[in-house]
Amino acid sequence: MTRASARIPASRLQCRLGGAADADGTEAHAAEAQRPHRTDAQVTAHDPKGGASGKPARSGRRFGDEEVGAILERAADLQERSIAVTDGAARGLTLAELRQIAEEAGIDPRFVDLASADLAAPVKGTGIALAGGAYRWRSNSTIPGEIDDRDRDRILQAIRSVFGTKGEVADVFGRMEWSFDEGTGPVIIGITSRDGVVEIDVVAEKAGEVGLIYGMIVPFGGILGGAALSKLFLLTGGLAAIPVVAVAGLSYVGVRLGWGMRSKWWERRIGRITERIGSIVQEVAALPTASGEDGGT
Repeated sequence: MTRASARIPASRLQCRLGGAADADGTEAHAAEAQRPHRTDAQVTAHDPKGGASGKPARSGRRFGDEEVGAILERAADLQERSIAVTDGAARGLTLAELRQIAEEAGIDPRFVDLASADLAAPVKGTGIALAGGAYRWRSNSTIPGEIDDRDRDRILQAIRSVFGTKGEVADVFGRMEWSFDEGTGPVIIGITSRDGVVEIDVVAEKAGEVGLIYGMIVPFGGILGGAALSKLFLLTGGLAAIPVVAVAGLSYVGVRLGWGMRSKWWERRIGRITERIGSIVQEVAALPTASGEDGGT
């Protein structure tokens, strides 16, 4: 296997050597008894836990049980520290390595591709900083396999479980497309099955919604709230504009925070529908046969 866990308990590795150690235990202890007594300085030079010399022991030397445990524990600790300081690019496993591990575990590598498709389709949001959050989101993913018209009902049920019974379905150049627009921006879900690949594309645009919220709350909040404060404190003339501007500024801050939360809600919603559709497609998609297999078997 290409890469194992960062740390293997020394007890496990020591157990693997236990058979050989037991079988040769008599010779090892006899040789140890004949070995001349070493001074503390000599022991420190060969101490696996970090001696003065730092030089590895001779290749022909035989280690006792305690030394084996100490060496393996120290080696595992050094490996763990080495991985901890390695940059992110060297961590984890590549998709090719995951396929190899799955194949060795008796799992068809094609299903690794299906499982990894969920992680490869994050929701991307775009917008302007003044709004406080994104108002356009998109999620795009591809899954190996093919679907047909018989699977459409299940996909529509998944869509309606998130967006309700609203929306219209149409075929646009072989692409199944569900769309809905309540006046604040469209939500479009497109599913294409072609050449052994199913593509799921989800787009939501809510610029109208964020514009409506800002356009109504900020100015009206400033005018009405400022007028109320001016009347309360008996402000007239130019002084009456101060509470209007102040309340409008507070209204903007409040709306900005509110839209930030609303934007996150939409992002989760797009991610949820993408995940549900992807799960259904993975269940019903007819996978292409593996290389070298007979399609009829």
